[in-house]
Amino acid sequence: MIRDRIEAGFERWGSFVFRHAGAAIAATALLVAGLASQLPKLVVDGSDEAFLHETDPARVTYDAFRAQFERSEMIVIAVRPPEVFDLGFLAKLRAFHEDLEDNVPQLNDVTSLVNARYTHGVEDELIVEDLLEDWPEDAADVAALRERVLAHPLYRNLYISEDGRLAAVLIELDTYSSLGAGAEDLSGFEDPGESEVRGSRPFLTGEEVFAVVGAVSEVVARHDAPDFRLYMTGGAATEAMLMTAMQRDMTLFVSLAVLIIVLFLFVLFRRLSGVLLPLAVVALALLCTIATMAMTGVPVTLPIQVLPSFLLAVGVGASVHVLTLFYRELRRGAGREEAIAHSLGHSGLAIAMTSLTTAGGLASFSTAELAPVMHFGIFGPIGVLFAFAFTVVLLPALLAVVPLRDASPRAGRPQQEDAWDRWILRCGATAARRPGAVLVAAGLCLAVAIAGATRLRFSWDPLSWLPDSEPIRVATEILDREMGGSSSFEVLIETGVENGLHDPGLLARLDALRADLASFQLDGTTVSKTVSLADVLKEIHQALNENRPEYYAIPKDRRLVAQEFLLFENTGADDLEDVVDTQFRLASFTVRIPQGDAMRQVPVLDAIDARFREVLGDAATVTMTGGLVLGDRSFFAMIRSMAASYVLALLIVTPLMILMLGSLRGGLLSMIPNITPIVLTLGLMGWLGVPIDFSTMMSGAIVLGIAVDDTIHFAHNFQRFYARGDDPSVAVRRSLETAGRAMLFTSIVLAAAFLIYAFSTLDNLFNLGVFTAFAVVTAFLADVLVAPALMVLFQRRPRHSPAAAAAGATGR
Repeated sequence: MIRDRIEAGFERWGSFVFRHAGAAIAATALLVAGLASQLPKLVVDGSDEAFLHETDPARVTYDAFRAQFERSEMIVIAVRPPEVFDLGFLAKLRAFHEDLEDNVPQLNDVTSLVNARYTHGVEDELIVEDLLEDWPEDAADVAALRERVLAHPLYRNLYISEDGRLAAVLIELDTYSSLGAGAEDLSGFEDPGESEVRGSRPFLTGEEVFAVVGAVSEVVARHDAPDFRLYMTGGAATEAMLMTAMQRDMTLFVSLAVLIIVLFLFVLFRRLSGVLLPLAVVALALLCTIATMAMTGVPVTLPIQVLPSFLLAVGVGASVHVLTLFYRELRRGAGREEAIAHSLGHSGLAIAMTSLTTAGGLASFSTAELAPVMHFGIFGPIGVLFAFAFTVVLLPALLAVVPLRDASPRAGRPQQEDAWDRWILRCGATAARRPGAVLVAAGLCLAVAIAGATRLRFSWDPLSWLPDSEPIRVATEILDREMGGSSSFEVLIETGVENGLHDPGLLARLDALRADLASFQLDGTTVSKTVSLADVLKEIHQALNENRPEYYAIPKDRRLVAQEFLLFENTGADDLEDVVDTQFRLASFTVRIPQGDAMRQVPVLDAIDARFREVLGDAATVTMTGGLVLGDRSFFAMIRSMAASYVLALLIVTPLMILMLGSLRGGLLSMIPNITPIVLTLGLMGWLGVPIDFSTMMSGAIVLGIAVDDTIHFAHNFQRFYARGDDPSVAVRRSLETAGRAMLFTSIVLAAAFLIYAFSTLDNLFNLGVFTAFAVVTAFLADVLVAPALMVLFQRRPRHSPAAAAAGATGR
């Protein structure tokens, strides 16, 4: 039979590697050294756009928007003094503002009450200057400033709260990376050809954002005081915080994973070689995987940060199964070559199939719409296959050459059963004796879990992942509460014709949308601020009409609109380029809302998009973009991707199980204990009220890929003994005697490795760790209870010869 020939092939391979151990070690060293040379290219990216492929329509629109309007992520500093309109506070604000401009690299602009745009007319002249161009000297000047600021629509909820008690400093980063610093400075208005050149430069990198936020943090630390309290938030600050958390968590996770693996390897084998050799195999597999990411330019992102500790835990399982059999053969008096050949012959097919099923489960993510999830689905399988390759090449080569403790005094003595072995065998015996009762109990548990799963809800709220005391979360909540919002998005209005935005009717519609959004409310979400080309025009028109309030309106004459925009440009102010392109064909309309869960924000965005389309009609096309839109786009892409990944994982793993067991019926039955832990985990989450988010949604396909490993080892051994004539209950016992201890060990290591995530500062990773560990534990229980019960109850008696039965008695 083909399975016997494959097993014999693994035995021959073990002998071959033993005889050519030096060459195997040298070839592995060359491969590792070559890949490791790529590690300096590795980058970390915590940005919103990193979740989408560069060719994703939403990403393409966002990148085009950034290139056109030279927009980048913002840092917002909320400032809480005893009194905003106070000479002492204004002096501190100016010092803070100037410190930021002088000591923070790669800034496009810093804006606050110090330099906010102040448009007014003096006789027949249009003046556009900084708000505090003329510094207040006394209480009367401060009172006049207060009246001017609180009366001006531009400043409220942008630079100062409605009640005048909280100020804000807006820090806009450079759009482009310093990697393109050699290119011509194309700031200001340029022709379309120049715009194309500008757009070809690389955007600011994650490392550069991290450096900018670090510099801002240093300035904040210098100025923060009880009477000048500073709170930093914004997209750039959040991105840098996530990068810091990723780097810190990755180091912690890998360190704890190694510690756990070392501890359990020592407990299992009580040998130095039993600790160091598997550790070397998985460490080199991880190194090669990360180096492959660096070589292909794939960054480390939020989902990828769990990959190193995951690969360490998953990869060690194959080595454990090989070493368990290898040391057992040594104790029986076999030589090294014989022990290596036997261990690979007995477990090689099983570990090959477990590697393929684990890789297949992870590969289900490779079709995901989200770039980091797709990368997980590519490099996860690559890491698993590296671990398999090193297990069957490097591990036997090392076993051939490293010194090993002499096992001959115990030759021929059976391995002593400990409490764990007895407990595993008792579970198998119970399942074999009372399969119906075991399956009924499992069915009841599944029924309760399914009821809980109906209570599940989806969520995408990165702010809620952070501890309540996290400074960025505190700052965001302050801005949401006191200035009406901390998140913004852009509505792009495309007229399709040059100077289309000189049309007074269209501009009046934009102004009507501003008024409409001021009263907008949906499911508790309101719009706190809008900024558009219409606002700039109204300022100009009022200034040119003796600053009279009744002229804060859209002119009705198209030629007058064009003249007023030209006068504004002639003042030297560059504010127009923030809201309109040079041809007045495309405009950006900024909308600010509070931070919130995507499940609530998406209906808000849809409602606002519908309102724009209704008001503008055929006059312009409407497209929404910005970091908030990308986040919400990522959320729904995640739901679609995960649903497809679950189905694909089943379609990949199930045929492999059928192929492994050589039976359609057996393969389908074997999937029951593998689906059970996923259903139980979803049910537990539902009963506890834990939402399905980006991280927990990934756990299902991950668990399916790794839970099937123990099923394969059990079913592989069961089929071996059963086909040779053993009674089902005897086949169950002998299978668990052979693989039970290794199954338990790998499950403990996997569960412990995922529990490491409980130490993360991010709640989403905490949930991923706890619930995936629960799934791993329930998967092991299903493999020692449900799987034996199914085998005993539904497996048909094979036809076998006395010779086969006699061969089965040897157990070899």
